[in-house]
Amino acid sequence: MSLLQRFNQLRYQKPLGIRLLAAILLCSSAITLIATGTQLWLDYRYELSAIDERLQQIEASSLNSLSNSLWEISPDQIQVQLDGLYQLPDIRYLEISSQYGDFYAAGSRPEKGPIVERHYDLQHKAGNNTVYEVGKLTLIISLDEVYRRLGDKVLVILASQGIKTFLVSIFILTIFHRLITQHLGTMAQYARRLKLDHLDRPLILKRNGKARDDELSQVVDAMNGMRESMLKDMSKRAEAEHALEKLNAELEQRVTDRTQQLEERNQELHDTLEKLQATQQQLVESKKLAALGGLVAGVAHEINTPIGIGFTAASFLADQATLHKQQHPDDPLADTAVESSQLICQNLERAAQLISAFKQVSVDQSSEQQRQFDLIQYLDEILLSLRPRLKRCNPEVIINGPDQLLLDSYPGSFYQIFTNLILNSLLHGFENQPGGKITITLIPQTDSLRIDYADNGVGIPDGWQYKLFEPFMTTKRNQGCSGLGMHITFNLVSQLLNGHICCVPDESGAHFQIDLPLEVKDSTGSVS
Repeated sequence: MSLLQRFNQLRYQKPLGIRLLAAILLCSSAITLIATGTQLWLDYRYELSAIDERLQQIEASSLNSLSNSLWEISPDQIQVQLDGLYQLPDIRYLEISSQYGDFYAAGSRPEKGPIVERHYDLQHKAGNNTVYEVGKLTLIISLDEVYRRLGDKVLVILASQGIKTFLVSIFILTIFHRLITQHLGTMAQYARRLKLDHLDRPLILKRNGKARDDELSQVVDAMNGMRESMLKDMSKRAEAEHALEKLNAELEQRVTDRTQQLEERNQELHDTLEKLQATQQQLVESKKLAALGGLVAGVAHEINTPIGIGFTAASFLADQATLHKQQHPDDPLADTAVESSQLICQNLERAAQLISAFKQVSVDQSSEQQRQFDLIQYLDEILLSLRPRLKRCNPEVIINGPDQLLLDSYPGSFYQIFTNLILNSLLHGFENQPGGKITITLIPQTDSLRIDYADNGVGIPDGWQYKLFEPFMTTKRNQGCSGLGMHITFNLVSQLLNGHICCVPDESGAHFQIDLPLEVKDSTGSVS
């Protein structure tokens, strides 16, 4: 096992000891670095002060002798003095330039590195106290040796302090491990292995007798006490669960019996409710149709006769007014009589048409003969009969479906349904303008037939998807529409054919969807 793997294993097994060791090493290293830095700074200050003292000695002892040697023009003596000064520690270069152009040097000028450079004026004092400038001394001291000595001290200090810190940390970690960490690890291992079905083994730490009353002993006693309390609670819980299981079994049996009884009763109630709703719907529709039939019969009997008499009287009045106008062309009353009688005749004819259309709402469609026919061929016949009405708009009529679709139903109802839809498209969708497209899609299914009728006209106004099936609802009443066509269609689909019709929202025009069962009951109630 490598050192890195060993360290990772210790980090996961004893993380507290590793963190303690890291904290000790970090704090000790920080203190060592601060102490080393302080000591180096003091040594550096000491080295600089030693250099300053050396320079002061040179100023005090050597400047005068160098000045006298220059005054006496003794090159050998000057060079000997410079070589003597060059032997002093840390001095790397000296040079003297005289007033007469003479030049003397010792050592070599450093090209790089930290240096201390000083310049001194050399003066000679004559007997009459006259001072003469004889030259200039340049002295260069290198700090490389100072830094090298400080670097050597840094390495020695850091090495000694690091070894000492590491040894102290290991010693502290060992003591901490023997006193605390190993026992914490034992308690953690015991806690990880502790399960509800293994509570019979108590927690025991391997310690000498002198350390029995410290914090670790209190934690061990608390964990063992908790283990014993859990054993007692589990025993009570097992007894309670056994009693609860017995009670639950009895309750489940009761609930099962009651549920079965309730399901049987609910099914009976559901079946009864469905029968009642179907019966109620049939009664409501029957009452509505009966009331509407009675109303129409009364209207036809009560209104048709007075309308016929009124129309006869208005026609006779128109004829007499016309004759009177021919005899008396200047009589203004004759013109008024002719116009009024004609207006009365036109409105009475309109009323007779409305009564005739209203009769169709309540006609007993079950009296229509039921027979077998091909719906595809029958649609072609319907379009052929509507050709005079289609000439004005001349729309494109597309029929999508199988080549043959045999039905045993009421063809007259289909004729009236498709006639109302196509005429509504001509009048409302295309507004009697040329162009337009009508698509009739027949989709036979397993037990039903779906008819999709769509045009690309102006569409159904918002909010009219449901109102258009109500009687007398129309948007073109001023153009002679009675508003009964879609209501008749709805009654035929829902009452006679037992189907469903709805208006599908579509932005590209009107769209109706009709679902019809394939098995239609005839007038006797049998399935055809």
